[in-house]
Amino acid sequence: MQILRKYQLDIIFLFFAIFALVWALFYELKFLGVDPHDYEWLVVGPLIIFYIIWMWRIRKTIAIHDRRALTGKTLTYWIALGILLFASYSTPVPASDYWSVNAFFLIFTLLLADSYWDFKTLTINNLFKK
Repeated sequence: MQILRKYQLDIIFLFFAIFALVWALFYELKFLGVDPHDYEWLVVGPLIIFYIIWMWRIRKTIAIHDRRALTGKTLTYWIALGILLFASYSTPVPASDYWSVNAFFLIFTLLLADSYWDFKTLTINNLFKK
């Protein structure tokens, strides 16, 4: 398997594994009679740091020429996906929402987007180049 494909699968599967662990820990806190909102950053914070460091180590092993070229069309699709995700909320985000989980999802999205395109080389000229 190519290292880029392995990296993308690691991003996705590790996200869902950590996400399942986070919710299990939140239910454990709730079972103990504690409000999980009070301890959400203590639970999710170390896992986010682990996730970022682990993915960054794998990312450094990928050659730049293995990445796809970013075009205006693919960037439009990615922006449309983001808009659809945020528009899927039927109501505004309540104040009791888990902000740590939202931050974790944002990091997941940025890492997954970066696995497709190298944002270091992103300029306006090569964005609209055919």
